[in-house]
Amino acid sequence: MDLIRKIDNVVCKIEEFILSSSIILMATILIGNVIARRVFRNSWTFAEEVGQLLVVICTFIGLGYGVRKGQHINMSAILDLASKKGKKAMAIFIAFISMVTMFVFAYLSYKYTLTVVARGRVTPALQMPRYFTTMFLPVGFVLGGIQYLINLILNLTVRDEIYLNNESPMADYDDLEDVKEY
Repeated sequence: MDLIRKIDNVVCKIEEFILSSSIILMATILIGNVIARRVFRNSWTFAEEVGQLLVVICTFIGLGYGVRKGQHINMSAILDLASKKGKKAMAIFIAFISMVTMFVFAYLSYKYTLTVVARGRVTPALQMPRYFTTMFLPVGFVLGGIQYLINLILNLTVRDEIYLNNESPMADYDDLEDVKEY
């Protein structure tokens, strides 16, 4: 399990670098394009294509990062009302279904990317192959699937804790003495 944690930490650092660099680059290019268009009356032709690519990178590379940190939107009303045993069962079920879904989407997006590669299309301004944009879809879905797999393993192996993310167990507020009802 320590090897998995070390690999996961390295992947996390890579994801953080890619995400932060993409957001900074996207902001720089899009703001620079607005300035160029308003001040110099000349828009950068590549800005929209690069912005689109960076949004796709942030979205799909951020998928695994969001799962790891537990930052995805979730509907927890039923989970909050369940007993600790029920919460554990739901956490295992959610992690399993989400993992399978991510790997199925990874496969389908990989097939889609191969279709895009076969067509040989390029972007209008940069003449960049279209698959540069779609290749991040299967990568992101695989990263998300791996994070849900780690979440599943944690919930199956750590008996007394419930993991809805991969970094820390869920706080069980029912067991806290200092929480008062209003």
